[in-house]
Amino acid sequence: MNIITYLKEKGIKRAIEVLWKYKIEILLEKTIHIYTKNKPLQNKILIESHNDFDCNGGAFYNYLIENGYNQKYKIVWLVRKKIKNELPINVETVPLYKPSIRKAYHMCTAKYFTYDCEFGEKVRDDQIVVYCSHGAGGFKKAKGKICIPDNVNYILGQSEEYAPIQTEQWSLKWPNERMVFIGYPAHDTFFIEDKTELNKITKERYNKVILWMPTFRKGIAYKRNDSSKEQKLGIPLIENLDDYNKLNDELKEKAVYLIIKIHPKQDLSNLGIQDLSNIKVLTGDKVKELEIDNYRLMKCADALISDYSSVAYEYLQLNRPIGYVLDDINEYKLGFIVNDIHELMAGHEIYNLEDLNKFIADIIEENDIYKKHREKMRDYIYKYHDGNTSKRLAELLGLSKN
Repeated sequence: MNIITYLKEKGIKRAIEVLWKYKIEILLEKTIHIYTKNKPLQNKILIESHNDFDCNGGAFYNYLIENGYNQKYKIVWLVRKKIKNELPINVETVPLYKPSIRKAYHMCTAKYFTYDCEFGEKVRDDQIVVYCSHGAGGFKKAKGKICIPDNVNYILGQSEEYAPIQTEQWSLKWPNERMVFIGYPAHDTFFIEDKTELNKITKERYNKVILWMPTFRKGIAYKRNDSSKEQKLGIPLIENLDDYNKLNDELKEKAVYLIIKIHPKQDLSNLGIQDLSNIKVLTGDKVKELEIDNYRLMKCADALISDYSSVAYEYLQLNRPIGYVLDDINEYKLGFIVNDIHELMAGHEIYNLEDLNKFIADIIEENDIYKKHREKMRDYIYKYHDGNTSKRLAELLGLSKN
């Protein structure tokens, strides 16, 4: 495609955007590489995460700071938005999507890189790159949507048993020597005795707290819609406000608090629910405003409601009840990772409000009928059930504090 054809198809604005975001950045790196290619790499760790300072990158960063690794290693964050908060010693940020001389210098001289979502090109063969991912898989098919570059040294995995499914979704061959089964740093949060995250949402105390985290169906970008079933209130299962209000009345009667966390990519144009006495609705903007950490919030919940999302996998690490909302299983367009996803589920399957009420009743009565099956699935999907993944990752990279 020549430049004239490209401008006709994409437009001048897009051409300038591509030039600014990618071409100038590559030029800067190639220029700096001329002066740094024969020098030793520096004790420097570049980190990128899902929404800046969160997810696996954020958890690994917290471990490094808490254990003083920043005394020896410079930590550089690739961020989407400018960080206003003061950072610890030997920590700085550079823009992820904008060219920067400082960023290009770090890309050319850093020894270690960890990525959750966006990959940067490896400048030197002796640099070490780790793909941590930003979730633990889930049930929906992802093949073709994630492309892991060949120059990534290590890919974090969950268990050898589950690896054939995981590598298939990433379009990788199995066995694969790049896979390392040490778990995900973000799950370390589950093993910290801290349930204060709930205080950011409510000061009240309830018999039970249930967290509902539906995956997005109708995406805010690219007019994407993964389900042909209409969501009249912008969430699965609940069709009208009468049912929504009735659900709240039942929760209030039983002193149960339901937190509905809307997926940050979900189109909110038809979101028809709001906060009630025993239901809290968290949009992506509200989560940022309250500075809520997903994993710390999951830690506070007595049970989880989800569907095809990766959070249903991740919550297994807490070994608490899970309900799967499947009211649009036949209308879900993406397809699933295996022919029969029911074999991978370890909890209540919820198709209607009656099923939802039964799930809530079992939570209140502590009738954990899926406990054995859940523990079986937990052992199948995860090799480790502890809070030491960040430690294992530091050891994998050969980091030392001295």
